[in-house]
Amino acid sequence: MIRYRQKKISILFGSLLIVGAWWLPVQAQQSTNAPNQKAVTTEDPTIPIEELELLLKPLTKDELEGEAQGWMFLLKTKVKELSDAEIAVKRKNRELQQSKEAVDALEDAKKALEEAKDTKEKIETEPSPSASVEANDAAVEAQEALKKAQESVEEAVKEEKKTQQDKTLQGAIDQAVESTEEDKNKAKTSDEEVAKVQEQIGTISNKVVTDEQQQKKTEQGLDKAQEKIEEAVEAKTEVKKQVLVNITKLRDERAGLSDRFEVVLEELELKGGDVKLYQKYVNAISGIKVDVTDTQGTWITIVGWLQSKEGGQRWANNIGKCIGIIAGFSILSVILGTVLEKSLGMFPNISVMLGQFLVTLTRQGLFVVGIILGITALEVSIGPLIAMIGAAGFVVAFAFQSTLGNLANGLMILLYKPFDVGDIIEVAGVRGNVQDVNLICTTIKTYQNKIIIVPNNSVWGNVIENETSSPVRAIFITVRVSYHNSITQAIQVLKDIANSHPLVLKDPGPWIDTGELA
Repeated sequence: MIRYRQKKISILFGSLLIVGAWWLPVQAQQSTNAPNQKAVTTEDPTIPIEELELLLKPLTKDELEGEAQGWMFLLKTKVKELSDAEIAVKRKNRELQQSKEAVDALEDAKKALEEAKDTKEKIETEPSPSASVEANDAAVEAQEALKKAQESVEEAVKEEKKTQQDKTLQGAIDQAVESTEEDKNKAKTSDEEVAKVQEQIGTISNKVVTDEQQQKKTEQGLDKAQEKIEEAVEAKTEVKKQVLVNITKLRDERAGLSDRFEVVLEELELKGGDVKLYQKYVNAISGIKVDVTDTQGTWITIVGWLQSKEGGQRWANNIGKCIGIIAGFSILSVILGTVLEKSLGMFPNISVMLGQFLVTLTRQGLFVVGIILGITALEVSIGPLIAMIGAAGFVVAFAFQSTLGNLANGLMILLYKPFDVGDIIEVAGVRGNVQDVNLICTTIKTYQNKIIIVPNNSVWGNVIENETSSPVRAIFITVRVSYHNSITQAIQVLKDIANSHPLVLKDPGPWIDTGELA
């Protein structure tokens, strides 16, 4: 008995240990992976973005994940409402198409009855066997036209009932037309009128036109049926317009939620959160799809987008900002470039080509900055563009090695100033006056009035002779003297000519020597 109790206690204790060993890790995992807290910034979906940024700033990563899920739920709900409204428009288009086909079928039935009536009158005035056959054929055609009209009306009723059975779509329609009681009443009575027309056409189509009185009643019934269906078409068209207007509002609300959701995602990404799936969802549900076959819907969509705050007005504001920023930076670049150019003129040690380079760099650099800021004003992210340019830089570096070499050598020329614009130099076998120097090449005008463009690789990689770098230099002139003339007299004449020139120095004076005989 004691052994049995000990065994029972041991089994119970071991079971408790197993349960505890399993329960503790589970609780630890649940504590580490605790569900995100309830989102607090979603209480007001229209909160200003500036206030939302301030509310998100002190939140931790886990709290921001909860906020992201909350905004994700709001955005998903709004997208569902928008999708239901767009489906409702497509259903209304099908209903309108079926109703218009029913109107056309009724018109054909009326024409068939008129032809049957004319044929009957012809028999009465000119009786003949062929006329009787024509009358029977006309009556059969009229009967078939009535049946076809009945089928068209039945299709219209089926399409109407299909929409009514879908509570979600019907809710989207009711929400769109609840603003005006008249449209709401029309939406409710249009299907009832079509149902009455269906019953009336069915009654007419089961009868054969035999006398003038019945013919008249049939025509009156068709006219009344056509009038009711046309009224139903008009009511459905108004309902469709209201749904399209509501779609524009829903798109504005979706855009507002997307903007605030992206603010949350930016803050979450800064604090180490993974937002790739969220970003893909936002990109997937953005944009507007237009059915160009529906001209009325397309026109209302375009006009509504242009008039909406989150659509046309927003883009007009962004485009205005973009143009203003680019224009402002263009003017600023010209002003700062002019100020810098005048300021550099106060420093004589700065070369002309370096000054031109700095002025050009300032003007073009400010203009490029203005373009980048203008693009950001259009709500276009320049991060991927900069990353793409950086990745393409490696390919460009290999493809344009010589050009990059010229660029580097051009910078060396600008910094070390071996010559300046206007100097007379000889480099790479070219001698002349320096016209221009940029980061890629040097332009030299020779004494033969030729323009020679020398790559900076050839300039910096060769010996540079600058004849105008010093205010004083020696000039060697070769003069040929005939054997019949006196050498002594020729030397004296040359000395007199040199000494009489104002730019020739007295100390050291001109030096004349005889060379080889030729």
